[in-house]
Amino acid sequence: MTIRPFAPGDDLALNEVFHDASTPAGHVVRNLFRADSESPVSRCVVATLADSEAGEGSGSRAGSGSGPSDGASDILVGAAAIAESPAHPERAWVHVEVAESERRRGVGRDLLAAVRERAAGTVVADLPLRARVEPGAAGEAAAQAVGFSPLFTTRVVEVAPGALGSLGADRLEDFEVTATGSVALTRAFGEWYTGVNRADPAAEMTIGQVNTRFLSEAAGAHGAALLRAAGSGKAESGKDREVTTFAVSYARPETDTAADAGAPVSESPTAELPPTELTLGSMYDAQADTVGDGSMDASDDPAFQAALGDAAVLLARLSVDTPVALEVTSEMPVLSALVDGLLEAGQARVLQTYVTLGSE
Repeated sequence: MTIRPFAPGDDLALNEVFHDASTPAGHVVRNLFRADSESPVSRCVVATLADSEAGEGSGSRAGSGSGPSDGASDILVGAAAIAESPAHPERAWVHVEVAESERRRGVGRDLLAAVRERAAGTVVADLPLRARVEPGAAGEAAAQAVGFSPLFTTRVVEVAPGALGSLGADRLEDFEVTATGSVALTRAFGEWYTGVNRADPAAEMTIGQVNTRFLSEAAGAHGAALLRAAGSGKAESGKDREVTTFAVSYARPETDTAADAGAPVSESPTAELPPTELTLGSMYDAQADTVGDGSMDASDDPAFQAALGDAAVLLARLSVDTPVALEVTSEMPVLSALVDGLLEAGQARVLQTYVTLGSE
């Protein structure tokens, strides 16, 4: 086996070796298989075998000469990449993938060592790593075998239109449609994002950086809404009350179709619409002293129950006519409890699940 730097054309050859990724997250991490970059820093290496060395079936997938290697008959059998993560600078992204026929032969371990060596002298050289895998997949076991352990689990959950009925109809005065550039939204988003990323800390960001990274037109932010704490009287201005929950919708590409979104949750006519991508944030989840180690019984915590009710109200107002897709991590207790209840009631379904692993 030969390990060498990524070269032009390797991306096409690797697509033949690995076939299509099964999830959008899989497509994202495969984008790390690219030419080296300095801003942000990224490095990539590939593994090749001579045709005579390749395991049974390798040649039929990759084809002789499919990569730009030194030998015309060399076959690509794996790749590894490491990349700087400006949004989460305490760790570097890593992705290693090996052709099915060459797994359990140490190829992945060798690729990981090689790409770390290639990153020597860069800002990612001594950083601990993070990787994203599907639960139960070969990549999870391989990562754990070299010292990775779970940081958090993420689910992408589709909620059926009208799943929460008329909930929140009596709290319209607390509901506020706002611009994605509003100061109140940007501050809430920044505090929430920091709070729900303790396992993989986020970079310190100014309000402007939060808006540019997550809430700008370039980021795909399309619309936003806030829910404020219930008022104690008409004299109290709604804008003076604290934000308890927020939501940001992200525009779908114009090429999206209902078929791309998969089978709908509900049988209602509106369920044929593709789900709206929605980030739903509870400020309760952002507070360090509320997450803890999971030993607290949330059912006995009035603040948790109030936050759960607020999240349900905002979701109800934004999912009346169309399904929505939420990304929920295990660091979001309120949102996790909300979607668990909807899943149990048959009003939601899990589209994808993946685990983020970290090395020491």
